[in-house]
Amino acid sequence: MSPPAATASTARQVLQRRAIQCSFSSVFHLRNCAGTGTGAEATTAMKEAKNAERIFFRAVALPVYAMGVIGVAAYGHKQW
Repeated sequence: MSPPAATASTARQVLQRRAIQCSFSSVFHLRNCAGTGTGAEATTAMKEAKNAERIFFRAVALPVYAMGVIGVAAYGHKQW
């Protein structure tokens, strides 16, 4: 029996909020936990974990990468 749509939506929001607020290890822990089950529930959990990773990557990793690139460019410009 699947959970009601409101419960699934609330769970998705909590997962997305945690993905944005948590550290690298917490986000990847979600993926490791999702991969331990079997059947349809494990497939759904894995999709949610991948979604959390994608949100975290876009919200945290890409801006950090951009700041690094800008920092290197500024340092290089200052040197020459």
